[in-house]
Amino acid sequence: MISYRKLAMRVLGHSPVSAVKTARRSTGKRAAALALTAALVVGMTLPAFALPWYIEDGDISISAGESGNKVVQNGEEKAANDTDTVIKSNYPSTASEHTVTINAEEGKTVNVTLDNVNINTSKTDEAAVSVTGSGNTNIELNGNNTLTSGSGHAGLEHNKTDDSGTLTITDNDNDGKLDAKGGTGIGGGYANDGQVTITGGTITATGTNGGAGIGGGKASANANGQVNGGDGDVTITGGTITATGDSWGAGIGGGYGGDGNVEITGGEITATGGYYAAGIGGGAAVNYPDGSRFGADGNVIIKGDAVIKNAQGDYYGAGIGGGYYGDSDVEISGSAVIENAESERYGAGIGGGFLGNGNVTIKDNAKIDNATGGEQGAGIGGGIGAFGDVTIEGNVTIKNAQGGTGASGIGGGAQAEPDDNGTGSNQISIKSTASGSPNITAKGGKASDAGLSGGAAIGSGSVYEDHNQKNAKSDIIIEGKVTINATSGGDVAIGDNIGREKVFNGLAGGTTIKRTDSNGKDVTQDGDVVAEPEPEKPEPEKPKPEEPEQPAEPEKPAQPTVTPTEAAEAPSTGSVEVERPVTVEGLYVTNVLGKQITHTCTQNGTTLTIRANGIVTSAHLTLGMVRTLKAQGVKTLVFTTLLSRSTTVSVDALLAAEPDAPDETAVVWTHTGPRATLTIDGADHSALLK
Repeated sequence: MISYRKLAMRVLGHSPVSAVKTARRSTGKRAAALALTAALVVGMTLPAFALPWYIEDGDISISAGESGNKVVQNGEEKAANDTDTVIKSNYPSTASEHTVTINAEEGKTVNVTLDNVNINTSKTDEAAVSVTGSGNTNIELNGNNTLTSGSGHAGLEHNKTDDSGTLTITDNDNDGKLDAKGGTGIGGGYANDGQVTITGGTITATGTNGGAGIGGGKASANANGQVNGGDGDVTITGGTITATGDSWGAGIGGGYGGDGNVEITGGEITATGGYYAAGIGGGAAVNYPDGSRFGADGNVIIKGDAVIKNAQGDYYGAGIGGGYYGDSDVEISGSAVIENAESERYGAGIGGGFLGNGNVTIKDNAKIDNATGGEQGAGIGGGIGAFGDVTIEGNVTIKNAQGGTGASGIGGGAQAEPDDNGTGSNQISIKSTASGSPNITAKGGKASDAGLSGGAAIGSGSVYEDHNQKNAKSDIIIEGKVTINATSGGDVAIGDNIGREKVFNGLAGGTTIKRTDSNGKDVTQDGDVVAEPEPEKPEPEKPKPEEPEQPAEPEKPAQPTVTPTEAAEAPSTGSVEVERPVTVEGLYVTNVLGKQITHTCTQNGTTLTIRANGIVTSAHLTLGMVRTLKAQGVKTLVFTTLLSRSTTVSVDALLAAEPDAPDETAVVWTHTGPRATLTIDGADHSALLK
């Protein structure tokens, strides 16, 4: 349905122009348009619509009316139900000192458009645009908008309280820009938490007084340990965002003394933290003489199709994660891309800040082009003196995870020591999933001239041995097919400390692990490279010799999976069990190099035995094969290899371990000399073996 305004303009010979985009018309043309509209709708009630509100005409207050917005300017109510509230500047090149205040009451929504607005309230130390109330506020961006506030306020301010509503910045026409600057660019003012959602627009946000570019304001702290403000809750689903925090404030996330709670699902993001703060995540902690601290943690989710162009942490802050003394909980998933995440010094590229542990999960189809730790910080994991718990699973690509001096590429920062009771280690898990296989390049940080040895590519950072520091352990698990290129900063590519390379047994076919020490020496271990298994080729059928005709016997049920070998003899009586050769379709056995080797199968009653001549030997089945064997009466499976090693598993117990798993689920039964393991879809079920 065409609006009355557009209808009048068409009759006048003008192209329809949205009220959002329309500047003031001359008095004569406006009068003509209104007169014509009135003539066209004689006897009808006109809907409310508004012309733009010009900031030069005075302070503007907006709240929700009955069927639109209530607009007050210069203390005088100008409209009770404005359905299209557009704020403009008559002279965009000259900033106005007037302010805009938006108050959305609980249960109501206020929609406002900023169209080429220029406001600067730095002299009066007020917020250029302030959003309050328990309801929801949506601000649409059109044209170039500039909002500058004093150091105590955000350029576009929305303080989070227990009953505050939402602020959402939109750009539905993809033509809007916003440059916001203040103590915080967009978010909370001084001593306040900040909350903001951005769905689009080209946005530049800059903090100037311990505040984040986008997020929390600078916290206030007193000698009694009371801290007010600092946290930043930020959601970004789209747009082109450039955010810069002031000293102690994150680019996106927490201000000084604040945690950063950030979720990014779309858009292109560039974020630079101030001194002691993360690029995306926590600000700097407030520390007290008694050892207590507040703020600095980085809780960050990056997923969907988000692209992080650059996340730069300053001294003591991670690129993505914790600020000064800040731990991190970071998840990168979906098809998200991190082009660069880097710490200037002492923080991880992705993970913990200074003395901050890094809990990092990277999964699905996520891609990391570069994650570089600052001095003594891990590329992905812990900051200096801290641990890294890192999970990598699925079709993940990590092109470069580079540790800082003495730190790991993936894992712990340098100088991370276990507690006096021995607790504290780096937990690292790398595995393939249905979505694909990880492909990882990691490099440990180099040694220092002060006596700090080089860090592992994957595992632990190093310690000062002459200071009696104790090296932290690393629990490293690799499951399924993976591709890893690990270059040590010292002697160990994958593992704990000097001379202790982690050895993996029974890796999946197709796995390729290359290890290199800091001198370029290949330190790849036996079993690191496993060939893709080749499917067994069926042998051509041999012609059977003619036999004299025998009396017909009752037809036996078909056995599609387990069949007697041609040379097998039937038992003379039905009461005596005889071991006989059988063939199990699809079963194959590999050696330590992943190459298929010869095996035999025999059946004696309800027991089926697999035999192979090898010390490190793996039998490969599927749950579908096991289910067929059970249907054919097999109750027990036996695996026999060299060194007189035999292990047994119950068919019922094997199927009960993963009852809902599909038929194609892989079962791998491995003997390594006297040691035996059993995995189902990569998960360890060795406890089933006897």
